[in-house]
Amino acid sequence: MSMSMPRLRLPISSRASIETFTSSSSSSALERKSSSLDSSELRSQKWRNSSKRQINLELVTVLAHVFADLHKIDVVTGDSWDERILNSNVPVLVEFWAAWCGPCRMVHREIEEIVGQYQGKIDFYILKADDDPEIAEKYGVKAVPVVLFFKNGEKRASVTGTMPQEFYIAEIEKL
Repeated sequence: MSMSMPRLRLPISSRASIETFTSSSSSSALERKSSSLDSSELRSQKWRNSSKRQINLELVTVLAHVFADLHKIDVVTGDSWDERILNSNVPVLVEFWAAWCGPCRMVHREIEEIVGQYQGKIDFYILKADDDPEIAEKYGVKAVPVVLFFKNGEKRASVTGTMPQEFYIAEIEKL
C-alpha cells in the first residue's frame, strides 16, 4: 500500500534560501529540492548586508546629532573643545559616548531629562569618544559612558557608567 505524501512548504525568512521539501513514497526519507540563490547572488546579498550595517552605523551617528539638537545638547569635537568646554563662562557637562554602546543610550536619556531644568545655567555637550580619542585619553576616559563636569575650564567631577538622574543632578548642584 503506497501512500503519497503531500508537498510540505517550510516557512522562510528573508535571509534563507527558498526550499521545498517532498516525501517520496518509495523511500521514507525527505528529498530536498532547492531553488536557492546562486553563489553570485549570495555574494551580492552579503555585500548588501555589510553595506547596510555601515549605513546603519552612519545613521546612528547622524541621528545622535539630530537628537542632540532637538534636546539642546550640542555636539563637541576635538576642534571645538577648547572654545566650548575650556573657555566656557558657565559650567559644562560633557557626555562621552559611542554609537555601539547600549549603556550610552541609557545615560543619554537620563541627561536629556535634566537639560530642561538647567537650561541657561549649564551647557550640555556630547562627544563621540571613537572620533576624538585624544580628548578621551587626556581626561582619563578609558570606557564609555562617562560624564565629565567642568567649571572654569577645569574638570571638577566625573560619573562613569549608567547611573540614575540623581547622580548627575548632585554633581551639577556642586558646580
